[in-house]
Amino acid sequence: MARRRKRSKKWLYWLIFLILLIGAIVMVVLVRDSLFGEDKKENATTGTEEVASAVGNDTRKNNTSEKEAEGEEATQTIKDEVVSYDGDNPNIDNSLTGVVTYAGKVDDKLMIRVNIDQFLSGGSCELALEKDGILVHEEATQIVDSAATATCEGFDVMGAASGNYKITIKLISGEKQGVIKGEASI
Repeated sequence: MARRRKRSKKWLYWLIFLILLIGAIVMVVLVRDSLFGEDKKENATTGTEEVASAVGNDTRKNNTSEKEAEGEEATQTIKDEVVSYDGDNPNIDNSLTGVVTYAGKVDDKLMIRVNIDQFLSGGSCELALEKDGILVHEEATQIVDSAATATCEGFDVMGAASGNYKITIKLISGEKQGVIKGEASI
């Protein structure tokens, strides 16, 4: 009786695996180009405008005042198109605003941290801490400037008992004033 030789089908599995791998790579490339391709085109356009503006600035230095005026108008148009944030500019408000970013107990002290929405180069923060309607702590610190906003130096209330606290912080900087309110449960 003759034995039949059994053929190995490993090559078929490797071929299917290779085809699937190539298909996956093609799909990744297509998806990446569709998602990030527009950003590259926008960056290339922006870069071209910046180079053109820089060349225009160099040329302006050697030309008459008429060309200087035209170059300034073009530069102003580019600057007007840039939007750095949404909403109104908080720095022109007459009152100060902000938020309590952290109020919690660390070790044996109640830590309170505040962020002020406006950029301020100086001033004071006055904390009034109430528990059950009774003023339990008052403290004042300085306002510290940051890149685009400001903050209070921070309040560390030692030996705060457990309970619910109402936080009121009065901000004073020049002629501007404001109040930040918050709560803490420890």
